Amino acid sequence: MEKKYWKGVEELRNDAEFVRLKNNEFFEHIPVDEALGKKADNPDATPRRDFLKFLGFGVAAASLAACEAPVKKSIPYLVKPEDITPGIPNYYASTFFDGHDYCSILVKTREGRPVKIEGNELSPITKGGSNARVQASVLSLYDNTKLKGPKSKKGANNWADCNKNIKEQLTALAASAKRYV
Repeated sequence: MEKKYWKGVEELRNDAEFVRLKNNEFFEHIPVDEALGKKADNPDATPRRDFLKFLGFGVAAASLAACEAPVKKSIPYLVKPEDITPGIPNYYASTFFDGHDYCSILVKTREGRPVKIEGNELSPITKGGSNARVQASVLSLYDNTKLKGPKSKKGANNWADCNKNIKEQLTALAASAKRYV
């Protein structure tokens, strides 16, 4: 018994509309000749060269429209930092700890922005190993909702007030420690 395949339920049921349209895949009339200003009664009205010209123009126009990229403006350094060379990455050794995982890491930066985190091969504990949390931790460095300044219970919202509060508390602790000595 030979297997029989069909394109859809209409072919399986052998609908009258499907049978009528089966041999004529593109049944809708497209008025290309009228758009070009040529008579429809002449079948050779659109030469092959004109067709290829229009096809080439359409492909080129679609390609140009699809590759429109946003303009990125770069601003050069007024005073270039010594350790930053544009296009050449810098590596910094650091550690990662989130309460569950620990890893000695190397952070790859470009123009001061971290772009890749890898395990540090010089670590005697991890020997360059890392896991998915460590690799994905670079994404947490770009959180826009992070605090951009200090906040304290006493209402210090800038560094000067925060330093003043810390200095006062340290002075009070030092004074109370002298009483016990």
